[in-house]
Amino acid sequence: MKSTHKTIRFDYSKINSDEDRRYWGIHTINGRLHIDTKRYKKMCIKANGSEFLPDGLFKNRSTPYFIPAHVRENDYLTNKFVNLISSMKRDWFNEYKKVLGSIETPTQVEEKTRFNDTMFTCCSEDLEEIAVNAFLSGVKRTYKYEKIINSLYYQFVQKVCTEIQRYMLLVITDLGYKNKNFSFDSFRDFSDGILNDKNGAKIEELKNYDDFKSLWLINNFLKHNSIGAYTVLKKKYPQNVHPLKGEDSSIKYENGMYAGNWINIEEKYIDNIFDKLIDFFKDYCKIFLKEDMANSTWNYDEYFEQAYRKLAHLDDEWY
Repeated sequence: MKSTHKTIRFDYSKINSDEDRRYWGIHTINGRLHIDTKRYKKMCIKANGSEFLPDGLFKNRSTPYFIPAHVRENDYLTNKFVNLISSMKRDWFNEYKKVLGSIETPTQVEEKTRFNDTMFTCCSEDLEEIAVNAFLSGVKRTYKYEKIINSLYYQFVQKVCTEIQRYMLLVITDLGYKNKNFSFDSFRDFSDGILNDKNGAKIEELKNYDDFKSLWLINNFLKHNSIGAYTVLKKKYPQNVHPLKGEDSSIKYENGMYAGNWINIEEKYIDNIFDKLIDFFKDYCKIFLKEDMANSTWNYDEYFEQAYRKLAHLDDEWY
């Protein structure tokens, strides 16, 4: 028997302001957003907001309104990791890196010394001595400068890794992790249990695994300054360790030596690590947690709330 039920459409002629969500086809029913996709699409196109029309929104469905799969952006664990790492990336480039750039370099000290000494002489015969003194001032600054830069640089490396480890623990705890301690091995073993497939993917096979694991081991070495941490890092990633700068390569690492003096990483290591970590955790959430990467970018109530505020010019920026 053919159903005689008729869907009652909302009367948009009664809505005159684009500051009303319903103008855009966005309705709140029982605390959740319901999207009238025909109206939403029409008004987005009219407002030149086609970027807010994700393809998946228009797939066939049996209900008159589209109800997003989740309420919040961070209900997708993918987004928890991506937002955390993206936030640290912004902090690094907008705040921390600027601080590092403000620290006086050996070259700056040399130039300042030469300039100051030159201001107090009118004799050309003094210029050679002034140049030597300026050079020596720059040399003396080198040790202090490198010590300060390395200290701040490695502190941020530790911040990145510590925050990521904290989020990893939060995520797997929500998924049922019960242990009181947390390590890379426990993360791997728990993840294998989630997948429950002996022949399935392994953590080691994920995108940029080596970048993730080497960061973990570098942080572990910086944190413990122990022979054990040094040995593991050197065994797994020998390119990331070296003898003390300027010292005989026969010197062996001993407990309590400052790990930062023995770590070897590229000059732009932090600049490049964020995107690699994002790719690693996207792959992890896709393979181990079975999250849909395409849906994670839009299929939640907050997305349409943010889209509405942008389209109605209630927000100056798209967050």
